[in-house]
Amino acid sequence: MPASRLRRNRRWALALLLLAFALFVGSALKQGQGVYAWTLAASEAAMVGALADWFAVVALFRHPLGLPFPHTAILPRRRDQLAQRLAEFIRTHFLQEDAILRLLGRYSLATGLSNWLQRPKNRDLLAEQGQQLLYRTLQLAQLESFRQSLATSLAAQLRRLDLSHWVAQVLQLLTEDGRHQALLSDAIAQLDGWLSQDSVQEELAQQIERLLQRAYPKLFSWLGAVIDPASLSQNLARNFVRAAQETLHDIHQDPEHPKRLSFDQWLRRNLQRLQQDPALQLRIRGWQEGLLEHPAARDYVYRVVADLHRWLLHDLQAPHSRSRRLLRQGAGWFGGLLATQPELRQAIDGYVEDSVRRLFPTLQDSFTQHIEDTIRAWPMADMIRVLEEGIGSDLQYIRINGTAVGFFLGLVIHGVFLLLGWF
Repeated sequence: MPASRLRRNRRWALALLLLAFALFVGSALKQGQGVYAWTLAASEAAMVGALADWFAVVALFRHPLGLPFPHTAILPRRRDQLAQRLAEFIRTHFLQEDAILRLLGRYSLATGLSNWLQRPKNRDLLAEQGQQLLYRTLQLAQLESFRQSLATSLAAQLRRLDLSHWVAQVLQLLTEDGRHQALLSDAIAQLDGWLSQDSVQEELAQQIERLLQRAYPKLFSWLGAVIDPASLSQNLARNFVRAAQETLHDIHQDPEHPKRLSFDQWLRRNLQRLQQDPALQLRIRGWQEGLLEHPAARDYVYRVVADLHRWLLHDLQAPHSRSRRLLRQGAGWFGGLLATQPELRQAIDGYVEDSVRRLFPTLQDSFTQHIEDTIRAWPMADMIRVLEEGIGSDLQYIRINGTAVGFFLGLVIHGVFLLLGWF
């Protein structure tokens, strides 16, 4: 552990200082005679080196002995400059746009995601996390304050929606390249198939019979004496269906049929009105406001949302949740789609690269500022503790080395003085 290593090295440095002091006291008691002159000089220099290096090491983190010596407590005093320099260093050497883009180029995010999603345990993990996230979100939605805020926000968004402009865009999209005529053909084919069903014709016959009986009761009773009303109604229904199908067939086969042209003119006329008629736009705006303000509409939407909310909560808590199964299946489907569609992978990778290129300056500035702010907000005591535990144990070797170097330098200096005296 860094803290225990720091304490051990401190004890070693202090022990050497005390050893030098004991040697100095012993040599001084012998009045520095003979060999004690050497030990006196060496121990004296060792204490000076140990104390000087102790001062230097402590001055990095705090004021020695609590006294405000100049140029001490360097790290706490220069914390802001340290934060700025460190943030700039990381920005310059680790957050370069070209380096990040090269890294993205070497590793395809879409391919990695595809490989990850094709592992069953990863799909299970994604489904489980998605289920928990959805469940917690739905629990949050139970708070009345949240629901009121969401309803207010949704209503404001719907009021800002230009419904006439939106409908005009949809109609314009439908009229491009004759799409509305293709939709009309599909609708005619569906209606023709529906009319061909025996059950539909039977129901039409019953409706015709009831209609005749209500509208013309005397005529209906007179006809009943001549022909079976049910057979008459069935014949009328079949003839009606045959006539309708012939008309639908003519419209379906003829691209220039008057009904098609009339439909085209009607659609384009209303599209133009939606785009240019202020009165119609104002009327649609009134319908929109009336629908949003109508209590029955609000109550209906609220009940539908509440039912869906309860169903989702119950399903997400069920042992065999359908929502979780759908999440797992969707993850597997998307992973398989990525694996078999290289164009999709290239599109995703290209989108990621373009997004990084576009957002990188902002992210770079934000990340750099985050590092700087984090260091500046770091409590001083915690910062000193972490730094001391990180590098303080190695700095204690400076004290140990200072004691040893001072001891040997004391011997050398004493020898030099004796040599100069001899000469």
